[in-house]
Amino acid sequence: MSGGDCFTPVEHTLDATAQREAVLDAHRAVRFDGLLQLIEEVQRRRSIAEVAQVVATRWKHCADVNSWRLLCVYAGHCALVQAQASQTQVQELSPDQLETFDAQLWAQRRPHHWSAKALADQRPQLPGALADARGVGFSMLPLQQGASTIGMLCVLSHDKPFDLLDRKFNSLVGGAMATRILAILTEQRLTAELMQAQRQLLEQRQAGIMGRLVNGVAHEINMPLGVQISACDALAGMLAEYKALPGALHATQDLQDIQDAVALVAQQARRAARIVKRLKQISAASVAGPRLPTLLREELELIAQSHTGLQITTACPAGLQLTLDRNALATVLGELLDNAHAHGGGQDGGPVQLLATEEATRITIRVCDRGPGFAPEQHEHFFEPFFTSRLNQGHIGIGGYIAQNVARDALAAVLELQSVPGYTTVALHFPKS
Repeated sequence: MSGGDCFTPVEHTLDATAQREAVLDAHRAVRFDGLLQLIEEVQRRRSIAEVAQVVATRWKHCADVNSWRLLCVYAGHCALVQAQASQTQVQELSPDQLETFDAQLWAQRRPHHWSAKALADQRPQLPGALADARGVGFSMLPLQQGASTIGMLCVLSHDKPFDLLDRKFNSLVGGAMATRILAILTEQRLTAELMQAQRQLLEQRQAGIMGRLVNGVAHEINMPLGVQISACDALAGMLAEYKALPGALHATQDLQDIQDAVALVAQQARRAARIVKRLKQISAASVAGPRLPTLLREELELIAQSHTGLQITTACPAGLQLTLDRNALATVLGELLDNAHAHGGGQDGGPVQLLATEEATRITIRVCDRGPGFAPEQHEHFFEPFFTSRLNQGHIGIGGYIAQNVARDALAAVLELQSVPGYTTVALHFPKS
């Protein structure tokens, strides 16, 4: 054996080790490349569903993840994303709608890494695809943005337990997802707020235009209507005097016909005057008055007592208080009660309910009746001016419009209509400051 031959086994071993390291390095490079591409793809997605789908499809290129579940929480809003292989499901919900597992996960916000044995012990508590019996590796990872936790990620592997590199990769993918989902939720919230502000601005402009138009028309119509009513009253008086004169008996029937005609003209003129007065309320009612601390129970009882033609039951927690314009509140609830009397069950379908409740972020007053409700095509028009289902029965359809204007401008509150056949509720929401 030559001297050089004695080193061959060692050299062979070194070559094999170097080859394995080269293969591992190449494998890591592929995984890193897949990770970078996936994160780049995530940042380009415009919806949570798109984020979920691209991750479910491409995560396999950088980690052996078979099922995963991501919970993101932002400003009291939750996004829950679940995936098994390439199948995804996205839910947007409030914190009180979370399953027990997710609620506890978010409350603890701690990392956990389970081996196959620990995973088997915990499997009965896991939801959905995370409880797959084929799982051998499981991790819970809190996802941070600065000092804040914005998400909790659960990942399951069927192939092998997650090592340190797997955990790092999973954390990076989860962080990219949570950051993008948070950006999408923020964009959605800002867009919704912008649209709401635009709607309010448009409504205020429309209310201003409507108020000026109505005031102008009412001013022009009031004077001739007043003259007409006065002339009819004078003419009716003269006819009555003439009818009582001697020798007018032969013309009694003719005089009666004339009197009836004059009475009809006067009646319709007074009706027109009432409509004009009602129209002027569109702009006059929304002028804000003084805001005073008000006990709602007593105020609701006073409002109920003022509507003597209607059966009203009230309910309100003792001591519930709001600082508001009392006249404006009486105007809003008065319009809603009048509407319940005219269209709802207040006439013969039982009492109307006037209810106040307190929630975490708002105080709500509801007017509930047992009326027939609104057809779907009518529901969205309730607060529009001149919308009524009884146009030819003496109603001009501005009660809801006046109530909405006063609620918005004088009470800084929001009106919401909820109607199903046999039950209608109009809710007046006051946000808590």
